[in-house]
Amino acid sequence: MVGTGGEDDEDETTTTQFPSSSSAADSGVVGGGGSGALVVNRRRQEGNPVLKYVRNVRYEWGDIGPDFECGPTFGVVYLSFKYHKQHPEYVYTRINGKAENRYRNKVLLGYCNMEEPRHVLRELNMICFREAWSLVVVYTVEEAAEYIELFKTTQKKEITIKKKAIDDGGDSSMSDERRRNRETAIGFLTAARSITKTDADRLLFHFGTLQAVSTATETAISVCPGVGPIKAKNLHSFLHTIISPNE
Repeated sequence: MVGTGGEDDEDETTTTQFPSSSSAADSGVVGGGGSGALVVNRRRQEGNPVLKYVRNVRYEWGDIGPDFECGPTFGVVYLSFKYHKQHPEYVYTRINGKAENRYRNKVLLGYCNMEEPRHVLRELNMICFREAWSLVVVYTVEEAAEYIELFKTTQKKEITIKKKAIDDGGDSSMSDERRRNRETAIGFLTAARSITKTDADRLLFHFGTLQAVSTATETAISVCPGVGPIKAKNLHSFLHTIISPNE
């Protein structure tokens, strides 16, 4: 693809497309479209294999600055590590772009498709730190799609959390306490069979609090991106074994 950051080919003049992308191009809408849909930068992302796995939210093509617009204040730029290694200047043009920076929540979604990613990861960490962007690293295109869906379905909750942080007046002790509480919650959830740290982080992000996770039904847990029915059953059983009805 031309300057997508999402393709590994060195030939920038080639654009890969889904077999069904021609029909999507005619309508300009994939997965139903309509208000509230995930908006995708068509010029940069048409042909990105990640889109094949975006199944739980509607998406539509749009003329936007970032690669994915998960809400009015949430923009995502997608970048594969291999592409960054071949075109190291590309990430600067994206995260410094005026259209990309109009969002309150800015995420660089990095696809780690290298055997030795340490140097690239360190560089992207520093770039995002300096430019006030959040870096999220994934290791498969399926995982990238899950995060995009997660950003879209929970973007309103995420904004609420950020507003509370601002209301604290920048009290670092409050931030430290919040971080410790979150780490404790993650440690508790990962005690359940097959629940990883990533799963626990997604669950807390999806439900907002550990209490909300603990009182959620098995079905509600299973629809959290990346969890599924098997992990949901294990976690629900674990929570109802550990937590008595009176707690």
